[in-house]
Amino acid sequence: MRNSLDGSRTTATAPPPEDCDDERPESDDGSPPRAPWDGWARRHRGALLVIVAFALSRLALATVAGVRFDNRPLNDAAQLLDRGQLRDQLVESLLNLHAQPPLFNLFVGLGLRAPSSPETPLFHALYLAAGLGLALGLYAALRRVGVPTLGAAALAILFSCSPGVFLYESWLHYDHLVVLLLVAAVLALQRYASGRRPAQAAWFVAAVAAIVLTRSLFHPVWLALSVVLVLLLAGHQRRRVLAFVSIPVLLVFGLQIQRLITFGTPALSSGLGVSLAKITVFQLPPDERQAMVARGELSPLALVEPLSPASSYQGLVPPLRRSGVPVLDEEEKGTYENPPTNDLFRVNMNAQSFLEISDAYLRDSLHVLRAYPGVYLQGVTTAIELFFRPTSDFFTLAENRARVAPVERFYNRALLGVVAGGAGEVAIPAGRTNYRLGPARTAWTVVVAYVTAVVGGAVFLLRLLLRRRAAVEVVVVCGFLWFTTVYIFLVSNLLEVGENNRFRLYSDPLVLVLLATLAMEWRRARARGKPPS
Repeated sequence: MRNSLDGSRTTATAPPPEDCDDERPESDDGSPPRAPWDGWARRHRGALLVIVAFALSRLALATVAGVRFDNRPLNDAAQLLDRGQLRDQLVESLLNLHAQPPLFNLFVGLGLRAPSSPETPLFHALYLAAGLGLALGLYAALRRVGVPTLGAAALAILFSCSPGVFLYESWLHYDHLVVLLLVAAVLALQRYASGRRPAQAAWFVAAVAAIVLTRSLFHPVWLALSVVLVLLLAGHQRRRVLAFVSIPVLLVFGLQIQRLITFGTPALSSGLGVSLAKITVFQLPPDERQAMVARGELSPLALVEPLSPASSYQGLVPPLRRSGVPVLDEEEKGTYENPPTNDLFRVNMNAQSFLEISDAYLRDSLHVLRAYPGVYLQGVTTAIELFFRPTSDFFTLAENRARVAPVERFYNRALLGVVAGGAGEVAIPAGRTNYRLGPARTAWTVVVAYVTAVVGGAVFLLRLLLRRRAAVEVVVVCGFLWFTTVYIFLVSNLLEVGENNRFRLYSDPLVLVLLATLAMEWRRARARGKPPS
């Protein structure tokens, strides 16, 4: 039974979520009875298929293709503080972190405290475990919307074995972990929708809060909307559910208060100005920017590419104020030998000077938005084109990507509908890089999938909302899938240009589950509409 939007009870139409194929009766012809594990294996054969396929694919990638775990972000990632300070001054460093939400730095800092010899193997093992968890979580989510066992297993395997997944799984960055958390959130919401246990609601909100505390693209407003969806399901349990979900919510908003007190802004990341400058100011040609600086329309920072070394800004922002805190005072991170440090990426984005730099970029960006909206629209158009390129087209993945080039070409052309080949970016893109490669590098299958999911999902939800007896469980789960997909598309393409296909990695599994939901609901509707035989 399930609740409808008008509070009445309707009969559930979705099949049981687990692999609950009926066991065949034991034969009475004198044959030996089946072993106890036989029935268990048949009930969970889909999950076992996913596990076996994942293990074999990762073994082949390591031994045949030579894919290696890339731990260079320990030294090079702009999202991470200096590794020595994370290891030795973890709490002080996190309390003075303004460039990013803190959870990924906490994760890496704890890992760095392991003995030095297993440091990289530890991270590699954790990312492999996350990859397996992602595959199994996606399989479970597809089963819960009614996809048959073998179909759900095939889709989960196809997704987890795609270059856009295993390449990010082999890169020590937060992207792969965010995808895992998103799938975990979907599964937790599905479980809460069917079981109505407050602990399941708490797991959902905890996963959503963990995403907000890991990736600045996900704003606390997105968390608040997710909590509203949970409360729609709570009914008479609303107060109890609110008590269960309050801890992760308070953590997020408590961190905002701490940032407000420490840095004068509640934002969980100080990088908005840098991102917005890339899609506005640095869409202008250099000579035009120079003329605007000369006229006083833009600050001199409009002549310095975002994410440039701190020395590039000398004389353009107020001198660094010493605070006595290393992660705020040191404008460059340390040099380390294992893995080797790339001096181009030693910039410490958390230095206090970058607060001033980001604010200046933000003021310039807002001026371009007001005075030259066409420039911004040009940047957004480029961002959307990038969004629909293969997620594996990213410069930091170049080494491992070259090792699996035949697999990637086949996958891109056969499944994603990419017409052209291409090596993708092999160096960090500059603000004026010509990202646009035209329709030949677009993943057209992905375009069709997103249009179908967004338009079809909107129509489906609208029809449900207009039906008084529609099941609120379906509305809430599909609503979360739909609005999160739309949220990722809009925020990533309206505020950033250059890495948009990387951001699509977050929403791809959500679109897959949403499309599966729409297909299964359509199938059930057709079955109900057939005349009796």
